[in-house]
Amino acid sequence: MRIFQPVFVLLCAGALLCPSASAYYHFLRFLSRNAPFSSIPQKYDLNALVNKTVPYYVSEVGPGALAANDSTTGLISQIRLAASTWDNVDSSDLRLAFGGIGAGAGQSGPGIDIVFSDEIPPGLNALTSLQTSEPNASFVPITRATILLPRNLAQRPSFGEAFFLTMVHELGHALGLQHTFTSSAMSTEITRSTTKASPLGIDDIAGLSLLYPTRSFSASVGAISGRVAIGADGVPMASVVAIPATGPGVSVLTNPDGTYKIDGLPPGPYYLYAHPLPPLRSDEATPGNIVLPIGPDTRPFTSGPSFDTVFFPGTKDPQITLTVNAGATVENINFAVQRRNASSISSVQTYGFIGQITTKPPMLNRTTGRGLVVASGTGFMSSPGNLVAGLGASLVGTAGGSLSSGPRAYPVAPAFLQLDLGFTPQTTDGAHHLIFSAANDIYVLPSAYYVTAKAPPTVAALAPALDSTGSRVVTIAGVNLDANTRILFDGHPAAVRSFDEQTGRLIVAPPPAASNYRASVIAMNGDGQSSLHSQGNIVNTYTYDVAEAAALIISPAALPAGSEAMVEITGSGLNLVDGIANAGFGNSDIAVRRVWVTGPNRLLANIVIAPNANPGINTVTVTSGLNIVVQPGAFAIQAANPRQLAVASPSPAQAGASTSVSVQNLPPGVTPAALTLTLNDQPVTVTGITNNQVTFNVPAALPAGPAVLRLRTATDAAQPVIIGVEAPPPVINPLTASVGRGDTVTLTVNGLALDTFTQTVLRHSLTITLAGVEHDATQVNPTATRGVYEVQFTVKDSVPSGAQQLTLTQSFRTSPAIQAIVR
Repeated sequence: MRIFQPVFVLLCAGALLCPSASAYYHFLRFLSRNAPFSSIPQKYDLNALVNKTVPYYVSEVGPGALAANDSTTGLISQIRLAASTWDNVDSSDLRLAFGGIGAGAGQSGPGIDIVFSDEIPPGLNALTSLQTSEPNASFVPITRATILLPRNLAQRPSFGEAFFLTMVHELGHALGLQHTFTSSAMSTEITRSTTKASPLGIDDIAGLSLLYPTRSFSASVGAISGRVAIGADGVPMASVVAIPATGPGVSVLTNPDGTYKIDGLPPGPYYLYAHPLPPLRSDEATPGNIVLPIGPDTRPFTSGPSFDTVFFPGTKDPQITLTVNAGATVENINFAVQRRNASSISSVQTYGFIGQITTKPPMLNRTTGRGLVVASGTGFMSSPGNLVAGLGASLVGTAGGSLSSGPRAYPVAPAFLQLDLGFTPQTTDGAHHLIFSAANDIYVLPSAYYVTAKAPPTVAALAPALDSTGSRVVTIAGVNLDANTRILFDGHPAAVRSFDEQTGRLIVAPPPAASNYRASVIAMNGDGQSSLHSQGNIVNTYTYDVAEAAALIISPAALPAGSEAMVEITGSGLNLVDGIANAGFGNSDIAVRRVWVTGPNRLLANIVIAPNANPGINTVTVTSGLNIVVQPGAFAIQAANPRQLAVASPSPAQAGASTSVSVQNLPPGVTPAALTLTLNDQPVTVTGITNNQVTFNVPAALPAGPAVLRLRTATDAAQPVIIGVEAPPPVINPLTASVGRGDTVTLTVNGLALDTFTQTVLRHSLTITLAGVEHDATQVNPTATRGVYEVQFTVKDSVPSGAQQLTLTQSFRTSPAIQAIVR
């Protein structure tokens, strides 16, 4: 039986018509209706995905009306940018990839379909639904997700904050995440406090990583567990939230017996509070539009009663913190709460102002010494301009400044509250939380406002030029730009070439785009602010040079189901750049394992077609930056040939080294001498055959890059595949001193590969493994010696003491291990 489950989301049109936000929560199925409760989530089966990657597709029928300065290409680029937000969560094993234009019925593989529709219910800006198959012992497999977007986007430009954050939110649903009450990406639009420059909260990262954890995730985070109860009765689906003094929070909903465990917490001190689900609104199916968990009989469990919101250990204000350590759980943190008829305050949202631009969340520049927060919510006013009796407001801790006055009615709009904040040199940058109180109840709004050290960036002017090689560059002039500012052309980042500290100008290489294409340009800083906060949706645009028209040809143009083979895509006007170019076939039964760019108009790819794929024609989409070339009917799936000699896509190999490939349908008793193998048409001797593994030596003179592998027997030939010939692995200089947990360590490394587009070493391409624990690089800097780089990382608390092995991996190349003494 297949289950179709609508995920009713989320995005309401008006400030007074929307539910409040909530904490991360998965779509759960409990294995019994009685304690002790154990649940399994809905998630994708990583073992059923090629490269652990979920493909997503944009429908052939695109949007109708678009906003000024918007385009379908720009819209697709923003969808891809939103997907990359989840794809770049390092602690998750799940990846996402753009599968191109098309997709539809008749596919057996998992995937996400993004469809433009006129049938979205009123009050919603998007709608996501999931299809699942029968549960196994560990989870309920998601087989397909569909995201509906409105066809009329005339009032919602894709380059703006609202559309982008909607896409991040909907993709989170499509991956298995529910609404959250921590003001993160998975909160509804009305209460969300993330931004385009900082789109995910810790809550979102924890939710995804718990569904699809990397090997090192659990050792790098901690947990808090306990129970929420009214008397002896546990409260089901109460929200328990952990918030640091500064920074976003993480939360979870309680089990049917009131027990909970907040997992995925970065180490550190947290305040902890419990609150009920928000009151049910007329426009909601359930409180907070949470999809209720079900039991083994598929009947939903009910949510618990309303109760007084309290901080641990039972106070109305935060008094103590709980220290969370990596790999450990703080246990028996129990709440004894008091039943009440309904929460006195709900659906709170906050705003700020930068010039004439309204920002949500408020971004308050501490250097001005003060800040203004305007808030709306149910339970604030007895009538416009008249606050309910006893209404109060306070801050969580002192790191976010102090309340100099308020709450009081906002004179410009008396239905709203005004809070005036004061800042000192001790005020810390980041997210800060507010507590509202009335009628002996409190409402906690996590990440209610952000403190920043400067105003948001502004893009004032764009000046195109040519660099010394004749390549196009653009000088970005503006305010509050710095060397770490990211520049987006529509939804694709430009490569920063240089930053002039005296003039404050950036020189960037724009991503590839079609002839005469016009892109919207925005700047984003690391504090979560962007030029959208200073300029709104009135953005600068850049028009590309006139260039040749785009066209593509794919060879072979047809392959049988069950094939694994190389395809070659050539054409004109493709503007292919290694590292950002890709191909999609509009069909989740066709997966791209890897792509190699050999020239501006030539791309090679290894693809795999599912054995049960339906025969038919498919649309091929080639992307490179903002250049999207679509060729309908360019590739066909033929009927399967189960006896076809077939070579699986090989793992990368080094020149001069021995490697092997997996081969299906080898003749019985075949010997190495009976096989003919070539690399780039150069004969190679097969040295052994064991359990369908064919072993051979890669010629030492073979240059790094893609090599075409062909294999045949006396009577049959396999489809050619690409084997990536890698350069020698990087080498780390020995460490001269011991390291400690929490230390920032600098490695000196030779042999790192440059990204073709940016001509730099990409930080996110590096993984440092110390004592089996994976670490991300925090900085990569070139040294005065050509080809030598300094790579920095911070030692995690989960690394054990003693003599440990340390390696660095870039893509598929791992350095020889060096010894690190951990104190």
